[in-house]
Amino acid sequence: MKICAGLICLMTACCGISYAAPGGTRIASGTYFDAFGDARADAYALLAKIDSSYLLYASGGAGATDAVSDILAKTLDGLYQEVSDILDIHMYSFKGSVVAFADQPALERFLKQQYGIDFPERSLYHFEKNTIYISLADATVGMLGHEIAHAVISNYFVVPPPEKVQEVLCGYVEYSLRKTRSSLP
Repeated sequence: MKICAGLICLMTACCGISYAAPGGTRIASGTYFDAFGDARADAYALLAKIDSSYLLYASGGAGATDAVSDILAKTLDGLYQEVSDILDIHMYSFKGSVVAFADQPALERFLKQQYGIDFPERSLYHFEKNTIYISLADATVGMLGHEIAHAVISNYFVVPPPEKVQEVLCGYVEYSLRKTRSSLP
């Protein structure tokens, strides 16, 4: 993952660049995450891509009158809690952002414009901005859980573990989420 190491160094150097959400739209705001997207990456689309069984995450359950943005916020909060349980690392004061781009080329264009880099991957956690960037077209609950694990690990330790250690832990989270989902009725 030489690309990731170079990207981390480059983003550390560029952390003073401000971010404007695509379309400037906040699509959900929960306890642990604010989510942003544009017309093609709205709350419905993100919720549908990451997990259709959002009631598993909704603390206290989701009612028929809940707005989709509230359901997405509960889903992201629940996923954060599930990732925290898998890692056995709990931080109740955590607050981060998830930014959904319509597809990987849109994500790559943003990173090229903001940081001057080519980024062929579908998701990224940016530590200095405490933000997860994802391609909605490629989004899965495992992918988002993987990036949330990076956020948890990076914010929990005073000195974040080396990249290879983080990838092993985040891979375990992704595997655990996939395993859990495949055993559901």
